[in-house]
Amino acid sequence: MRMRKTILLVSFLILILVFLTACGSPREPMDINVFRTVMESEGYTIADMMYESDEFDDNIFSYYLSVFDDDYSFEFAVFTSEQYAINTFNGMRAQAEANRGSTCSYRTVNVSNHSMFEQTSDGMFWHIYRVDNTLLYVLADSDYRNHVRELIDRIQ
Repeated sequence: MRMRKTILLVSFLILILVFLTACGSPREPMDINVFRTVMESEGYTIADMMYESDEFDDNIFSYYLSVFDDDYSFEFAVFTSEQYAINTFNGMRAQAEANRGSTCSYRTVNVSNHSMFEQTSDGMFWHIYRVDNTLLYVLADSDYRNHVRELIDRIQ
């Protein structure tokens, strides 16, 4: 009986170790061509916003905006360095957290080379996802949350 418990415990610990190792594996950066293909197949308009504003600096390599019927938009950016993408991710996350209302749900991941933050609060849905030097940002009405998540899964 004691041997059985020991084997069960060791098996359980090995399973946890394998699971945690898989969670920390690096991800491939998001690809602008995948982003375009997914968004255009859903009827979104893609705009290259890199030169539409003077607010961008030398740290942004490319910046795209995808809009569907003015209900919500996806922002996709490629930065010249991972550190600038991390700083932008943290700033966007802080902005979303500052807008938390009385009822809120959120989830966050920060492992290996990627970070994700998702929050639903007061009828709004934020999703911020970074892999290496790429960043995807969505702000939408919470009614569109499931559709937005489906598109995000196809882009990642």
